[in-house]
Amino acid sequence: MSEDRPTVLRLLRESHEERVLAALRTRGALGRAQLEDITGLSRTTLSAIVRHLIAIGAVVEVTDVTASQPRRGRPAGVLALNKSGGLAVGIDLGHRRTHVVIVNVAHEVVASRGAPCAEKTSWRRRVELALRLVDDLTSNSAISLAALGGVGVGVVGPVAGSAAGAARSRPGRTDLVHRMLAERFDVPIFVDNNTRLAALAEAIWGSATGIQNVLYVRLSYGVGGGLILGGHLFAGADGGAGEVGHVSVDPQGLACWCGGRGCLERYVSLGAVLEQCHSRDLDGVLGRLRVGDSDVNAVFATAGERIGRVLAASCNVLNPEAIVIGGELAAAGQPLLDPAWEAIQAYAHRQVRRRLSFRTASLGELGAARGGVALVLRQSELLAGYPSGGPAGTTKQRKRVTSKRCS
Repeated sequence: MSEDRPTVLRLLRESHEERVLAALRTRGALGRAQLEDITGLSRTTLSAIVRHLIAIGAVVEVTDVTASQPRRGRPAGVLALNKSGGLAVGIDLGHRRTHVVIVNVAHEVVASRGAPCAEKTSWRRRVELALRLVDDLTSNSAISLAALGGVGVGVVGPVAGSAAGAARSRPGRTDLVHRMLAERFDVPIFVDNNTRLAALAEAIWGSATGIQNVLYVRLSYGVGGGLILGGHLFAGADGGAGEVGHVSVDPQGLACWCGGRGCLERYVSLGAVLEQCHSRDLDGVLGRLRVGDSDVNAVFATAGERIGRVLAASCNVLNPEAIVIGGELAAAGQPLLDPAWEAIQAYAHRQVRRRLSFRTASLGELGAARGGVALVLRQSELLAGYPSGGPAGTTKQRKRVTSKRCS
């Protein structure tokens, strides 16, 4: 059986591991008896799970300094997350900005940094920029990557392989990103669509935490979507699920790079909205919006209505519990979101909209990078069944981290 196709036993083990790790994240250090009660696992199962977590460096056993100790015998021990182990690096190679975040096994952000790049920057240069950011973070924050568990990367555009098991969509891009990072870090490398990763992060740590069916939309220089369906990250047959930006809102409209016409992205992307406002400065446009500029308000109202129509159709098909709006344009707030919600209410089936909530993303510009981290840590049931390797079966087992720096 392929390593990318999960077995029932592997999924069960991952679920048990997540129970233990979740208990330690939320309650702190715990004894084995306490973990048995909290997780509901048998003593034998818990013992096996704990041994594995200690072996991979995710959990450590420490002395319980709060317990009253007898004069003789072994001191009482408790289990705790190893905050210095199990580091993960998340990278977002966005349209015009690259973000890097380093997170420990406790899901705590150890360090993060972003840097701008031109939209036409080559993928090689984007990866080199990301590696320089990693070097800067580890050097300035005195972080050792000896315990690095993996690197998760978000890239623009569809990425086949997250569900299908082989990255065939635009292989030059995904293969190059994977190869460059694998050469630098001898750890598993995961590459997926950055909007899908932002959706994953929002469902684990953000405004959609605990919700089983989520439609996430990112309004940035591109317009993309991510789906959580039935409590699982969903990519579709070829990695193209959630591409709401390429739903046509005008069949006779503007030509799109995807080959279609009148795609939503051609009208409500950040660049398109700024052009309609005759500006290149989002902060300036938002300032005009706040003081009631009628021309700018009209642009955002039209954009919101178009977004809402597409989301209403998406909701009629998917029936999500929540819509989460992220990306730079979400900062416009009510002038954009109110018309969108009104259109959803007008065009979505009443059974679909009955329990539907509408909210903004909470993780900001680090959302996609943190989604990359989630792929590495794999401590969420949202990733049950998600392939355990990078594209085309090129996953490596962690041996060591090379010390060479990016040129």
